[in-house]
Amino acid sequence: MLGIKTKYIRTKDNQIIVFSGLFQHSDFKNDNPISAGFISFGTKKTGEHNGKEYHEPYCSCYGESVSLGLKADEIKDTELANRQILGNYE
Repeated sequence: MLGIKTKYIRTKDNQIIVFSGLFQHSDFKNDNPISAGFISFGTKKTGEHNGKEYHEPYCSCYGESVSLGLKADEIKDTELANRQILGNYE
């Protein structure tokens, strides 16, 4: 594994765009970003029944973009990413 972090931007139209860490955030400046950073994906345990664990996927936004001079809005961006990418509407 290369250890390359996955990046994202949030546009002024509240769209999350996720892309490889091989790109610079500034490569997406024409998409009118208002926040930017890194995004991670994982699962969390949501329950257990008859010895079987149930897990749900989630994503989390954090950090900042040096090339754009923008920070992640960790709460808002994470909520939006979970809705748009995973269909979670909690």
